[in-house]
Amino acid sequence: MPEPKEIGHQIKFPNTLMGLFKKGWWEIPEIMASSCLGLLGIGLGFIAVLNYVKNDGDNREYKKVYMIMRPDDPRVPRLKNPVYTQYKG
Repeated sequence: MPEPKEIGHQIKFPNTLMGLFKKGWWEIPEIMASSCLGLLGIGLGFIAVLNYVKNDGDNREYKKVYMIMRPDDPRVPRLKNPVYTQYKG
């Protein structure tokens, strides 16, 4: 009985995690590339949220709910447009 003829070229990948990664890039490059871009987007989004929180991002000049603060409150220097009202009694 004759041996089956090989069609095209056969590529062997090792049975390791890196071999599985290389085989994925060889067989389904669209899925691997979109997965990498998705993970990159999640990472950049996480970094953006951390920077937003670190830089006191929820300090809007115009708010729906107003808060009255004492002058010695530590948050007062971080206000974008503080309005000081002098009450004379």
